[in-house]
Order: sequence, then C-alpha cells, then structure tokens
Amino acid sequence: MKKYSVRPAIQTDIDEVHGLITNQNILDYGSATKSIDELKRSWQSLNLEEDTCMAYSEGKLAGYGELLDNDSPFIYLENRNNVDLAFQLLTILEEKAMKRKKDKVELFTRISEKNNTLLQLFASNGYKSNLSFLIMELVMEEAPPAPQWINGITVRTFMKDQDEQITYQTDEEAAQDKGYHTPLSYEGWIKRMGMDRETFDPGLWFLACRENEIAGVALNLYNKESDTGWVDHLSVRRAWRRKGIGKALLLHSFGEFYRRGIRRLRLSVDSKSLTNAPRLYESVEMKTIQQYHIYTKEI
Repeated sequence: MKKYSVRPAIQTDIDEVHGLITNQNILDYGSATKSIDELKRSWQSLNLEEDTCMAYSEGKLAGYGELLDNDSPFIYLENRNNVDLAFQLLTILEEKAMKRKKDKVELFTRISEKNNTLLQLFASNGYKSNLSFLIMELVMEEAPPAPQWINGITVRTFMKDQDEQITYQTDEEAAQDKGYHTPLSYEGWIKRMGMDRETFDPGLWFLACRENEIAGVALNLYNKESDTGWVDHLSVRRAWRRKGIGKALLLHSFGEFYRRGIRRLRLSVDSKSLTNAPRLYESVEMKTIQQYHIYTKEI
C-alpha cells in the first residue's frame, strides 16, 4: 500500500482543496457544486485540526477528507480510482467520528452514481443505501409557459421579517410525506435554507396564497459558480394537493429565472418519492441527468 503524508487542513490550503473538490464534482455531477465562499463558510463551522485530513504524495495533494456535522464523512481524490487512499481517508474519518461519540455513531454520506470507487468503498465497509435522489434539469431555450392558478390562489414573493414562520410551517408540514425527512427546528430550518447567508435571495422564494393562508411554497436559489437556478424546496400542503399548485409554482419560478437571464435549472428529488414528484417535474420538461445515493452506517 502506497505511503502518504497525512495532516489536517489549514486555512491557506483552501484554494487547493476547493480545486480538488471542484474537479471531482464536475466528474460526479456535471458542474461545480460548491463555491470557494461556500467552502470558506463550511470551514468556519469545522475544527480543521479535528475534522479534516489531507494526503500528499511526492508533495502533491492526492486526497482530502472531511467530517461534517461530526458524522458525515466526505472524500475527494485527485485520482478517482485510488481505492487504497480512499480507504485510508475513510478509516481516519471514522476514527475521528468515534472520538466525538464514545457509544454509538450513525455515519451519513452522499455519493454520485458515477463515482464507482466511493460507491464500492462505502458498500464494502458496511455502509447501506436505501435512499437515492435524481438530479433533474431543464435548459430553457424560450420563455416558459405562464402558470395557471386555480380560483382564489395568488402568488407573491417572500417578505423578510414577516413570512419566516409561516413558510417554515408550510415547508415542514409538506415534508412529513417524505419518507426520509427528519423534522427540523425553526433555527435548524433557517440554517438549512441558507437564510443566514449573504447570498440568500428572498426574491427567488414564492408563496402561493389564498388570502392569509399559504397553500404552497417554491424556495429557490441561484448558484453563481455554475450559473444554475435550483428549485431547492417545492412544498404544497396536503389540503391543496392535486390542484395544479405545485406545477404553477414551478412555472412561476422558471419565469423569474428566465427574466433574470438564467437558463439552466436543476433540482434533486427522491427517486421513490411517495408523492410521485418526478412525474410532476417531467410534466414541465425536466429530465434526469444524474443520480446520487445516501449511505449510512452505525458503528
């Protein structure tokens, strides 16, 4: 087994690490998924000494591993077929996780369908996958169709310092029908949705309303790195489903992205969605371009 020089990351490594992550994400997902600013924010929440490891061979970065949220190992390789290094990094990350929690740890990671090395690595080391997501895409060559709203429903833009709680409640209520959803506290939801970041754009969040009642929401974002609009959360409350509100929210979102000159749109969706969400997205011409799997292991 080849020997590597391994050490924790330090702040001055960030450009080199970002380049490694970007190269792997392009191969796995077709584009960069994390900007340098997003990596900087991520590192601010990490203890680099305890949560990261960098592997060098002959003075060149060969691999990087990080343990996010104390229980999520992620591995990036300069040579994506380097099974030996991947195993060494995974072993280090699992040891770091066990040091945090002495009794039991449930580890979680996300792996692209295209990354055979990591798929085989995690599967052969006791990780199981019962959940997969599709990445669906639409590249708009012309303006999308106008949304059709049922009588009594209007759409408006999210207003900061007014709509946070009602949007949180709507999003969480709809998420109860996702078989994998873990309920979020309000504070956890704020963090998950990136509302505490400078890049948060309330002009891309839309609420479908009947007077003061919220029927559904489309919570979108723009990834400048890849020039891509993302439908992050599309949520329709149970009482308002099967009335075309989800499709109308999608088309309204597409129209705003188009107005801004953003032509590439993406979203990720549970491949076995209990509400058959992929069929809705196919109805607005979105197509599956990638797939990734969630792997978990209890140690």
